Amino acid sequence: MRRLSIVVLLIGLAGCGATASQSGSGTAPGLRIADAAIASGTPAVALQALEGMLATNPRNTDALLRHARANMMLGNSSAAEASYRRALAVDGRLTEAQVGLGRILLASNAAQAEKLFEQALARDAKNPAILNNLGVARDLQGRHAQAQDAYLQALALAPDLTSARTNLGLSLSVSGKPEEGATMLGQLARDGNADRRARDNLALALALSGRTGEADKVLREEMSAADASRALAGYRALADNPAP
Repeated sequence: MRRLSIVVLLIGLAGCGATASQSGSGTAPGLRIADAAIASGTPAVALQALEGMLATNPRNTDALLRHARANMMLGNSSAAEASYRRALAVDGRLTEAQVGLGRILLASNAAQAEKLFEQALARDAKNPAILNNLGVARDLQGRHAQAQDAYLQALALAPDLTSARTNLGLSLSVSGKPEEGATMLGQLARDGNADRRARDNLALALALSGRTGEADKVLREEMSAADASRALAGYRALADNPAP
């Protein structure tokens, strides 16, 4: 259960700012319709156009990548995974498919996700988003020092990548350096760059540092007193029984 708790916290690290570069817009009418629908937040419309194209040409990687994106927008990760795998079966060098599939696999197979991110980095070594995802995959396997190295590489390339800074703060916190993590996450909050996830991570770092009063105050900015108390109890349990 302790290990599961850490995994749930770390999966959230792969969120903001951790996407792969999208492929260029195609010229086929179906692709233009799909691009417009995805951009306007109507992925179901995109799927209608794409499925017709894929029925005619199931090896169309441009359509498969968009099909995966649209399904991810709808929360259909299994359908997105299938589309990414089909695209990679056609062309195993598609960076977007590698990163997209890797992000899906983080919840079930972090080691395989790490391999996919490393393959993507072999062709795009200075992509901070991929480095950010690589850090998450390593954190989930308990290799925190290597994860932190990936986050630092991402931040060297993109100092304003808030998600990588948030990820680094949480990684430090769960790897025995909660004070360092709390300092980093607290600075994000003071700078006005902390979203809900970053504030939750700050509360965790404070709790792991023994600063439960401050952690409780941060939590109550986002949730009821009862929910904050339950969350804080969970954080205290992690502090008393740290994961490997």
